Amino acid sequence: MSVTQTFTGTICNHCNFKFAEVLKGCPSCGSESTEKVDLKENGTIHSFTVVYVGFGHMATRAPYVLAIVQTEENVKLTTVIEGVTDFSTVKIGDKVRFKGTDEKIGPVFQY
Repeated sequence: MSVTQTFTGTICNHCNFKFAEVLKGCPSCGSESTEKVDLKENGTIHSFTVVYVGFGHMATRAPYVLAIVQTEENVKLTTVIEGVTDFSTVKIGDKVRFKGTDEKIGPVFQY
């Protein structure tokens, strides 16, 4: 995993929709007028599950927390949360921080 200080997403120049993926088209309005934007590193767990049986390249990570994180700009993305030692303590609303990007799974957050 590459650890960086920036978290790159995309903003649509037509409707101002921000999203975590770097895409050439907007998933909200379909416009192709988009550009890369730096997203804030802090987020909140919006929803989550604990994965006990991973598959493929995620098999060796199990068990792990898979969550939908909402950034400060209200961008939601599905991500892995690292640094969890007791899965029973994870709650919706918990604060997390962007850790880096894993080339196989994308952005990774941590407690």
